[in-house]
Amino acid sequence: MKTQKLQATESPVRRAGRPRRTKPALDSAAILQAALALLEEKGDAFSMRALAQSLGVDAMALYHYYAGKEELLLALMAQRFAALDPQQPPFTQRQGPQRRLLALCALYLELVSATPYFVRLMARGLVEQADVAQRFTTLFEQALDGLDLDKKTRLRGRDTLVDFLHGYALAGRPASETQWHASVGLILAGMAAGRTAV
Repeated sequence: MKTQKLQATESPVRRAGRPRRTKPALDSAAILQAALALLEEKGDAFSMRALAQSLGVDAMALYHYYAGKEELLLALMAQRFAALDPQQPPFTQRQGPQRRLLALCALYLELVSATPYFVRLMARGLVEQADVAQRFTTLFEQALDGLDLDKKTRLRGRDTLVDFLHGYALAGRPASETQWHASVGLILAGMAAGRTAV
């Protein structure tokens, strides 16, 4: 003879009302979305364990998608900077070099301002950003197309420009401001002057 408790376990009574909500399926898109929000909130305190907790899953479930924190950060960077696409530049070749450069800088500022923690990681050399750097460099070269600048001048100009944009973003200045346009003009003028001085 079965006890009431055992009978209740074998055939649970279905309660009236809505069924309990099941957790959303875990996938890389959900992980990246949650990771970005948590990264901006926690900064250096971000961890795979904290991410798993925010998603309501076991930490080991995340390792099915990403080998570790570094791989996750690289995937986040690739996602966040996908708009830096040399196949679809943020300018047209009919625009002059300064306009093209301003359009590239506006896009880059928008991207880094939306994810300031990435800028801090890049500035400290804690995240490898080779793909992002390559994309920016290709777009930078496209923007300068038609200008007679030697390779050394272009590299110095690119590095100066990126340092300026990172500093601007780290200072918390809004990407929507236009005061930075004059600084980009000065960098471009310096590049042109460097060419004539050689």
